Amino acid sequence: MRVSSRPQLRYTCDASLLNPALAHAFVELDADADTLAFVAELELRPTGALRAWMRRGLGGLMSDYDANALLDTHDMRVLGTEQWRTLLDDGARGRLLDLGAGDGRVTTTLAPLFDEVVTNELSKGMARRLRQRGYECWLGDLAEQALPESFGRFHVVCMLNLLDRCRRPRTLLSRARDLLEPEGRLIVAAPLPLSPHVHVGAHTVDPEELLPIERSSFEAAANRLAADLFEAQGLVTERWTRTPYLCRGDAHHPISSLDDAVFVLRLGSSPTT
Repeated sequence: MRVSSRPQLRYTCDASLLNPALAHAFVELDADADTLAFVAELELRPTGALRAWMRRGLGGLMSDYDANALLDTHDMRVLGTEQWRTLLDDGARGRLLDLGAGDGRVTTTLAPLFDEVVTNELSKGMARRLRQRGYECWLGDLAEQALPESFGRFHVVCMLNLLDRCRRPRTLLSRARDLLEPEGRLIVAAPLPLSPHVHVGAHTVDPEELLPIERSSFEAAANRLAADLFEAQGLVTERWTRTPYLCRGDAHHPISSLDDAVFVLRLGSSPTT
């Protein structure tokens, strides 16, 4: 993770390094007022020394997610509501399922675009945070068990910075795809280049299913992810963007930042896997 007090907010891509389909689908956003306000807030109010010390201590006893849920140290941002609206081409509606929704802060930026929001978490602590925010939360691993039929299907399913943090990312992606309405869309955000690992209690392990990794550039990583994972699962990139994935740090490094690729995918040809 690149860490700095004032992160570079990267939104551009080198189109010459993208395959033609991705170059055509790219939507360039910018640092809107809400993002700049978020950065200023993190700079002014980083995680305090006591809470950071407690966070490090709990990290040896439980997963990062449970520790963050307990201490409320999971403040992060991907896009703002109007940026989501632009990326979705003002087409959001109906029902949203946010998989791996964390404490719900990112969910709240998407929620105004939908009539109904359902969330999902593996961490009991994060699930509790989501319910405190008023979201229905299904506690379970979609890659291991089916979503109860009572939840139905969704117009949009989100997997935001989850693909590289789960045991069976390919299975999770295919099951998320199968929860879409016929004209539905899947939103996948992933920091590129990928560095997959899975939190199991206080430890991290390698995933059971491998993801296509390309480290030469952000653009090359996006090309490979779209071709070798999404297209192989019958998903077409409708629109996508590059955005900073920001998270609250400590007094020494108030803000941590990753380069996120956010893909809006729709059902296309039959999957080959």
